[in-house]
Amino acid sequence: MPRQVVTVGTGVALLGLTSFGYLSVVGRVLGPADVVPLTTLWVLINAIGPALFFPLEQEVGRAVAARQAVGLGARPVLLRAAALGLGLLLVLAAVCAAAGAPLSRWLFDGEVVVLAAFFVGSVGLCAQHLTRGSFAGTGDFLRYGVQLGTDGLLRLAGAVALALAASTQIGWYAVLLGLSPLVAVVLTAPRPARLLADGPPASWQDVGSALGLLIAGSAFAQFVVNAAPIAANLLATTEERARVGVFISALVLVRIPLFVFSAIQAALLPGLARLAAVDDRAAYRRRLRSILLLVSGLGLAGLLVVAAAGPWLVELVYGADFRSTRADLIPLALATAAYMLALVLSQALISLRAYRASLAGWAVGSLALMLALLVPVARLELRVGVAFLAGAAVGASWLAAAMIVRLRQPLAGRVRSG
Repeated sequence: MPRQVVTVGTGVALLGLTSFGYLSVVGRVLGPADVVPLTTLWVLINAIGPALFFPLEQEVGRAVAARQAVGLGARPVLLRAAALGLGLLLVLAAVCAAAGAPLSRWLFDGEVVVLAAFFVGSVGLCAQHLTRGSFAGTGDFLRYGVQLGTDGLLRLAGAVALALAASTQIGWYAVLLGLSPLVAVVLTAPRPARLLADGPPASWQDVGSALGLLIAGSAFAQFVVNAAPIAANLLATTEERARVGVFISALVLVRIPLFVFSAIQAALLPGLARLAAVDDRAAYRRRLRSILLLVSGLGLAGLLVVAAAGPWLVELVYGADFRSTRADLIPLALATAAYMLALVLSQALISLRAYRASLAGWAVGSLALMLALLVPVARLELRVGVAFLAGAAVGASWLAAAMIVRLRQPLAGRVRSG
């Protein structure tokens, strides 16, 4: 697992650094107020896309790993998941077409091209999650990391080119953000025939039977991690508009540990699924305990950095106009740490096919976040930051309790081949 984490971590580091580079470039070119449609697009692409399509990566990675553990080819799993992904894209396209005008007005200051970029980015994310599930299930973490890094390098190079051309058109920066995931897949993914060996037909037990539960759980998880910037955008007064741009930009910076966690998460579910498939309880518990300790250390490191130099780092990355306070940033760092622990526990429950328990944890966390948003706090940034912390902490606590109960039962049974 350390080798897997380092390999994927290199790609994650590139994606993270280049993402912040992209946001830094557009923030300096457009300014705190005008950058809001792009930061909102960045949040939504990284929220709704994974909410819909990360479950496909989860099930493909779990099913491929479990099949390989018992000597079965897994290409039918990928093909079935791809058909499900196409269905989700069609639904998303219908929603964007039916509600395009109000969505553009509410979220993107009336920029229709930004909404189009969101859909294109969603297509790319669907393809990325499908291929990454195959990479993770087969242990091809080198290609997994290369795809991540390629995505980030494309968006940064394009943003720098636009900035050097003195472009202040929001649409061009949005199109760049939407196209980079799709181009990264084209450049890094092999043909399906080379990606996975053929095998017995994939049943709904292999992939798809729990997709509704996974999508619902993923949607709640994305709500917990991304509701704060969206709530800030919707609740802000005209006078607070520039402060929302600062808050969203600062939140992206504080969530750097989530990029690092992605390197761990890529190997987490397939590894636990393999151990569950062969019923190795001792190894399963050891791996889960090690990952929880690692993620706890990562969250603590992020908190210490924010407490020591958070406001300075925000100004360093985005410019002198982006001023924040420790009181606004520390709840975000605590919430990020709690959210990562919740992610580990949720993935562990999914590896044991405890889909409903995972869904319940994220649903309870989402409810806690919404209730916290109702608490009147004078400063908008603190109000939404504390709500994020409440949702992540309550969700992590629920999932921890569910995991303790689940580990008292036998691990998942054998993989079905048809």
